[in-house]
Amino acid sequence: MSMSTMTSLRIPDAMRTQYDALAEATGRTRSDLMVEALDAYIAAKMQRIAMIQEGVRQLDEGRTHTHDEVIATLRARGMLPADDRRARERPAP
Repeated sequence: MSMSTMTSLRIPDAMRTQYDALAEATGRTRSDLMVEALDAYIAAKMQRIAMIQEGVRQLDEGRTHTHDEVIATLRARGMLPADDRRARERPAP
């Protein structure tokens, strides 16, 4: 059995009402829902941190790409339409 620790936090009344409704609709406890939400949040944050660290490592190694190269790659992957005006707006140096 996994060990757990009791903690508490203040949440707005509206959020408490939403959690109560969600718990009732799903047949789960608010605690279970909060643990699930925190787990997802922590996983997403940790992934984002790892990606930033990897980007910094690549930058330190000199592995960089120009704005035009990034736009071309995104277009080739279908992630950016050919007529997207944002692609023409270069960020300030």
